[in-house]
Amino acid sequence: MTDPTNSNPTEDEQIDAALALLSQEPLPTTTLPDPAPSPSQAAGESAEVMTAPPPSSGSPTLDALDESRRPKASTVCERCPNSVWFASPAEVKCYCRVMFLVTWSSKEPNQITNCDGEFLGQE
Repeated sequence: MTDPTNSNPTEDEQIDAALALLSQEPLPTTTLPDPAPSPSQAAGESAEVMTAPPPSSGSPTLDALDESRRPKASTVCERCPNSVWFASPAEVKCYCRVMFLVTWSSKEPNQITNCDGEFLGQE
């Protein structure tokens, strides 16, 4: 019990108050409103009809290029963190920072399918 002259709650009263709070309804996990449907969904199109964006290669340069300028045959360099892709109006190239050479170019495509360089620097 508390002393009427003392306004500070006892430790037991603080514990009881904390337990009472815990037994209340849980707070909502988000306070954001549900997103509004896109115009196509509002018009009745299903989400399945919509096409997903192409998968990201990890290279902003490759992702920005037209599909026709990207490597036709998949290369390990497309996902390697040690590759540096660059493009000019005439050519697209990939420079390897591990092997210190151009590993792929649109003029001389080279399909490297496996390389240990992508694992260097990982612990």
